[in-house]
Amino acid sequence: MTKPSWKIRRRVVWTSVAVGILLIVSGILAVFQDRMGAGDLIAGGVALLTLIASAYIGGAVAEDVRLSRIDEGNPDG
Repeated sequence: MTKPSWKIRRRVVWTSVAVGILLIVSGILAVFQDRMGAGDLIAGGVALLTLIASAYIGGAVAEDVRLSRIDEGNPDG
């Protein structure tokens, strides 16, 4: 039996959020050690988190539209 798409999507989102937070934290630590590339780590982490939020919302909306076309009903009630 396959898992519902929202469970798979949620697992991927949480894994990616952890990676994004790890990038931001390592960038902050690099700033305190005066290392080059710290800004790139922070910007990459923020960009990753933004992309994750956009993709998660977009995926949920696309699935709602697809399911509402199948059911021919209003997904909001």
